[in-house]
Amino acid sequence: MDKLKDELAVDAKEIIEEPDLTEERKPPEPPHPPPMRGVIGLIIDDFGYRNDDVSNGFLDLPARLTFAVIPGHEYSQSFSNKAVSTGYEVIVHMPMENTGRTIGEEEFVLMTYFQEEELVRRVKEALDHIPVANGMNNHQGSRATESYRVMKTFAGVLKDRNKFFIDSRTTINTLAEETMREFDVPTNRRNIFLDNVLDEEKIYSQLIQLTDVAERNGIAIGIGHVKAETLAVLKKQIPELQKRGFKFEFVSKLVN
Repeated sequence: MDKLKDELAVDAKEIIEEPDLTEERKPPEPPHPPPMRGVIGLIIDDFGYRNDDVSNGFLDLPARLTFAVIPGHEYSQSFSNKAVSTGYEVIVHMPMENTGRTIGEEEFVLMTYFQEEELVRRVKEALDHIPVANGMNNHQGSRATESYRVMKTFAGVLKDRNKFFIDSRTTINTLAEETMREFDVPTNRRNIFLDNVLDEEKIYSQLIQLTDVAERNGIAIGIGHVKAETLAVLKKQIPELQKRGFKFEFVSKLVN
């Protein structure tokens, strides 16, 4: 009997316990998202001139970005359609008279000496040229946006077409935003220009300033341009900022 007990004890030691496959197994908890620190609306200006690795590179950025397309150029319509089909937002980058010499876009640019009929015609043609656009911002325009008469006429067309407007604020004397509000056109303003200086360190510094505004005010709107330096900074920094709790949103969601 003692011998049998010893043999059973040896056999028991050799038994390998199988895991209980019927036991409920909980999946690992997903990582908690970072707390929301602010919302950034980012407009990239001046699409339409080019169709190259830089312009197409912006279509690979992993964020809800708004692309401002100048009407009347070779790639204005094709880029707009491609951007919208890829999941980005498109607005018309409306040419307006500046205090210097306006170059290009002569068939669309809004000059302060135009009569109301001509202003209306040009705004409508710009919107018709890029039908996928759901809003506008100004290209240059340091003189036109200071004219209440021009901005009033401009606002009337946007109101009729159910479009919004972002004031690029190319002059401190702009009347654009306040005139849009007067005529119930959804609007907002640019807070920071990213790339007035085409240097990656400077662009990064401006981007950080934009996040500071977003964290302080809840939202911030920045404007950059179709430049290789700007693309390089955004390609690297957008994922990092998202990890830190900043959300990128279409500017159409940031107007009121």
